[in-house]
Amino acid sequence: MKKIILSLLLISGFADVFGQTDSRGNPVFNSKLISEEKFDGFELTSGYYTIDNNISNKSSSVFVSENPTNQEYLNFARNLPSYFFLVLKDEEIKHMIILLPKIEGTKTKLFYNIVNPSSGKNVQLDCEVWGEISEYRTNELLNLKIDTSAIIIDLPNDSKGLVYEGIVYKIQPFIKLKEEVIKIASELIEIEKFSKDPKQYIKKESIGGSFDFTKILEKEKGEFFIGGDIAYNKKEFAIYLWGRNVKAIGIKDEEDAIDLWEEIYKRQLTDTEEKALLNGFNSK
Repeated sequence: MKKIILSLLLISGFADVFGQTDSRGNPVFNSKLISEEKFDGFELTSGYYTIDNNISNKSSSVFVSENPTNQEYLNFARNLPSYFFLVLKDEEIKHMIILLPKIEGTKTKLFYNIVNPSSGKNVQLDCEVWGEISEYRTNELLNLKIDTSAIIIDLPNDSKGLVYEGIVYKIQPFIKLKEEVIKIASELIEIEKFSKDPKQYIKKESIGGSFDFTKILEKEKGEFFIGGDIAYNKKEFAIYLWGRNVKAIGIKDEEDAIDLWEEIYKRQLTDTEEKALLNGFNSK
């Protein structure tokens, strides 16, 4: 399994980021297995990229120093990915999902890099389970006793925080993160079922499903949304997103997209709606 994981890291672009490679030319980012589980239609392998055996290991692509400082330990824990997930079906790896952090000043953003090993293509998706440091990294820092005064404290809304060098960092709970990953994996496998006939999948998901952008946008409070250089109202923007996404999963022709929308919703598009759909369909 480890050999498979390392080969996938190269596909996911880590070779451009980390310098050290193994005999196969793959980046070395040592990890350990968290779990291997079976779900409806797929299996999920969860793994953790450790601090130990990486930060002070010269053979690791993420080597920092033989004697890292407390701050270097914290920077490693927060700036580098903590987890990877392999989505398998019939013992074949279909997707690799890596959670990537991006720290800009005092703001921490988290997103998934989702890689299809067979095509080499990847897509990025925002992570909705927020935290400034992952739960596994928190526990490892405490176990390594880097900052002997570091502790975990309770925060509002049933959340936890790590006090490290006198500063509090909100901890990202692993259970909630994995729940989101399972949902993503399930959707990826579902999409794959319909890859030979994307129209069937779009019909299934356009009302009440993952392509029902009217429902998805319900919680958004803004009146206008930007697509390209154009501002749309919520209704038009939902159609814009629908057009963009149907092309992404395999609809190649504009007229097919229009006909499919009108078949699903059992009415003709207005001129404004058709323009929004086509703008989405042809967006980059």
